[in-house]
Amino acid sequence: MWSYRQPTQIVFGLGVREALPEHVAALGSSPVIVTDRVLATLPVIDEITGTLGDDVPIFSDIDPNPTVGSVDALTDLIRDIGIDVVVAVGGGSSLDCAKAASSVAVQGGPVRRYHSGGATLDMRHLPLIAMPTTAGTGSEVTPISVLGDPEKDFKAPLVHDSFFPAIALVDPELTVSMPRSVTASTGLDALAHAIEGYWSKNHQPICDSFALQAVELVFQHLPKALEDSSDMAAREGMSLAALLGGLAFQAPSNAAVHACSFPLSNDYHLAHGAACAMTLDHFIRFNGAAMGERGPALAEAAGCADMTELADAVAALKAASGLPTTLSEIGVSEGDLSALVEASFHPLMQNNPRSVTPADLETMYREML
Repeated sequence: MWSYRQPTQIVFGLGVREALPEHVAALGSSPVIVTDRVLATLPVIDEITGTLGDDVPIFSDIDPNPTVGSVDALTDLIRDIGIDVVVAVGGGSSLDCAKAASSVAVQGGPVRRYHSGGATLDMRHLPLIAMPTTAGTGSEVTPISVLGDPEKDFKAPLVHDSFFPAIALVDPELTVSMPRSVTASTGLDALAHAIEGYWSKNHQPICDSFALQAVELVFQHLPKALEDSSDMAAREGMSLAALLGGLAFQAPSNAAVHACSFPLSNDYHLAHGAACAMTLDHFIRFNGAAMGERGPALAEAAGCADMTELADAVAALKAASGLPTTLSEIGVSEGDLSALVEASFHPLMQNNPRSVTPADLETMYREML
């Protein structure tokens, strides 16, 4: 048995951001724009703000890996001003912060009550419009908010159906300003979402279709986007890949690659996509024997003959992207491996198609030094 649910209205295409005022008016009358500190200084935010009115508040106190503190600060702003619709513009950090705050502002905080405190969310939430400016996270179509809690030294996803955005307004033109490093990191994140959604123990046919198409799109368009940031066909292809990657994993959930990404980003300060890319080709090799006939189908989507060739292709793409390829590059030493292994056993590890033991992971990490 399997189940698939996607309540988010998806509006995709070049220039669709121009319809934002109409979408806001259909949902509420008092919006707030949620973005990050860098985007808040760029003309795109001025453009978006101008379409909604110069008095629209902007919240930008968001770290590259969003924290519970940012969610609580946004929640306070929403309550103080009387916000009734949230517009999130940015990468996964902005979208994840906005998703959590849109629910917590109605249900009562702090968000730590739900993130690590064991409290249960219900379906009450403010409507959210998600406008991604990166092509990777797929956060615009998922009910997932990945948050860090520095005080508890804890990072984990908070998942609830109330987090689904009301509308995903996906305009590939918004991704053109991404630096090459962000294009690389988010592009590999989209690939990781597609692959993990496909090989998750909870895989299902609808998400499989999204995953295979996303893999094909990444290999077709990411190299071109990295070579020429103004290539709109490549930008559009990667925006679609990211969207499909989000649809591919939101029901089956991710697996070992994402489990390992949490300590790599939390303790070694890698961007989420770079943290996923770090182990992706290694887990492709590790999982190959457990994939059966599904492995060749996944490899074929990338234009490869088998899982080994797919792993080689991902490793080459990662290296060409300029992302770190060894643990030593990010400050991991041999003495850190035991702690890193222990921190990597997030529950997502249980979704991996091949069981992973601490000894397996230590061997993998040692080979990555």
